[in-house]
Amino acid sequence: MTTRHYLITMLAVTALWVVALLTVPPFARLVEQLMLWFLSTNAG
Repeated sequence: MTTRHYLITMLAVTALWVVALLTVPPFARLVEQLMLWFLSTNAG
């Protein structure tokens, strides 16, 4: 995979991730809860 194809793929994945976070409330809540769980278990 060339650098150009990799960048295009990552741009598409990022765009889909952002759209999903903004338009699908259960998905956004799940991501938020997972981030909070991760941060609380790794704090210190």
